[in-house]
Amino acid sequence: MSRCYELRGCPASQYLNCEAYQSGLRCYQVARPRCSKDLLFCMQMGCPAYDAWAGEIDAEMRNRAMETAGSRRGEEE
Repeated sequence: MSRCYELRGCPASQYLNCEAYQSGLRCYQVARPRCSKDLLFCMQMGCPAYDAWAGEIDAEMRNRAMETAGSRRGEEE
């Protein structure tokens, strides 16, 4: 399995409205995953998708943090 909705056992009513499902991406690759507005929730709640892709999710979290920090610096200048 390589889709988060399969790992989580989500019903169609959940994943059919998910940006990740609609775009063919994994949950951590979209700005607002359907199951969580913040990937930190996934890490804290023991999500099976996080367990499967922990390294990729951690890298995505670091990238997002750097982008946010960079945009804040740009606003300050």
